[in-house]
Amino acid sequence: MGIPDTPLGQHRSYFILAAAACVCATLFALTVADAPLPGIGAWPLLPIVFFSALFGLPLLVVIKGRLLSQAQTLEGRHLLILLGLAALLTLPPVAIDLTIAFPKHMNVPLPGALLFYFAIALVAEVVFHLIPLAALAITRLARVASPWAYLPAVLAEPAFQAALGAGTTLQGWLVFGNVALISGVQVWLFVRYGFAAMMGLRLAYYLFWHVLWGTLRLPILF
Repeated sequence: MGIPDTPLGQHRSYFILAAAACVCATLFALTVADAPLPGIGAWPLLPIVFFSALFGLPLLVVIKGRLLSQAQTLEGRHLLILLGLAALLTLPPVAIDLTIAFPKHMNVPLPGALLFYFAIALVAEVVFHLIPLAALAITRLARVASPWAYLPAVLAEPAFQAALGAGTTLQGWLVFGNVALISGVQVWLFVRYGFAAMMGLRLAYYLFWHVLWGTLRLPILF
């Protein structure tokens, strides 16, 4: 059975994902020793996730009310497509890593990775996608026909990654392009299928990139 495509159904999927992220953040805080974390450094994960969960809902309401038409139903077959798409999107960064290796300890190791990356996925969606999309909804800029109107929402995360990572090196530009591709696909999924599809792709990508490849790369590259 698909996820209902009514506004209530879309918000329900957000509630479920946000609640799961908060649970993961809580368990991570209780079970993993304090250490700098990818993307947030020494900032505590738990309050960041809880604040994002609370802040994301009104942003989603604004976006749904002013920007988007009613999303299509997300069905079971779409979940398999999301997994396959995430696997394909993992290939470019793996190729970059094999050619110009990223830092050895760039990922949170298992088993904490399963909790951390689910929790941080919600933060990423709120900060990099819902905030820019809500700004577009309020200004009505994205109502124009051109897909270029969504560019700020697409480029927010790759710009952050570029500033956080390798900068203007070859690796930095490759990462920028790869993250922009993933972000663009996510924004398209959000417009077409809603928040669950957008975050679902990120979760699947995190599973392949940060968890599976993050574990395999250590004996291969180091």
